[in-house]
Amino acid sequence: MFSSEWRSAHRILLQNLQEQPPISQIELSVHTDIYGRKTYLPAYIPYIGLNYFEYRPRILCYAINQNLSPHVPWTEDWVNRWVMDLNEAQDRLNRSMLEGRPMPIKPYTEGFIPLVALLGISRNTVNWGNHLPTCIEDVISVTNFVKFSTSRDASSSTIPSIWWQECGLQYVSQEIQVLSPDIIIGFGQKTIEELRSVLSMLGTLGSRIELLGCRFPARIPSVRSRPLSRKESKLWKSHILPLIEKMPEPKEDSYHKRRIQNYPGYFIDVLTSWSANGGSNNDHLTKP
Repeated sequence: MFSSEWRSAHRILLQNLQEQPPISQIELSVHTDIYGRKTYLPAYIPYIGLNYFEYRPRILCYAINQNLSPHVPWTEDWVNRWVMDLNEAQDRLNRSMLEGRPMPIKPYTEGFIPLVALLGISRNTVNWGNHLPTCIEDVISVTNFVKFSTSRDASSSTIPSIWWQECGLQYVSQEIQVLSPDIIIGFGQKTIEELRSVLSMLGTLGSRIELLGCRFPARIPSVRSRPLSRKESKLWKSHILPLIEKMPEPKEDSYHKRRIQNYPGYFIDVLTSWSANGGSNNDHLTKP
């Protein structure tokens, strides 16, 4: 089921995770009480598709942070589960997917990350002499740049600046070296800035990786409301709708609910922005 390269990468990433010191200001992160003692969630390694190392181009996707907001119903269940099993907590993304549970990264389950990843692959298949994958989740790797959530409200605006720096040094740089992606897709302006910094630090390895970026549609209120032009409608039907067939069907529950159909303009902007800019190691953020 798992290739030797997958197993090796999985082992190295877990080992690196276990060797890192606690993040600064850990007291601000999500925790629960066990026998009257605060227990904090650890960092975690990326989800790695079963065929990630066999398919080119390799796509590594970075969202912002896990956003374990205390007001949503699944957070308490997940936190309580993960603090009781350190191994599962550190490998929570792979464990969730392999066991048929939702990946605990909301933009992934809503469909935004898989579809943007497909857009990234579709513009590069000719360069690699390859075809689109049968199922996108088998060939990509996904994680958050910041491996922690603040216990206050877990939004990205509450992330301490030191967390970005330390996660870049302790986790992200190692992830990029081990997973050796051809393309990295970052979501959010701050994520792109920090990814550019890590890639610069990695020297030759970083310089050969194409960095693509886009904002999350939730941060672009006008995208959902604006109608598509005739030209955009044709682009949606010819270049984007066929890609959705490569995505796994969402399960019928609140966490898996797919929202991409409400944001066609967002994906049109991503596609046209990347096509217009091109080039390696640039951040192509979709227009607001």
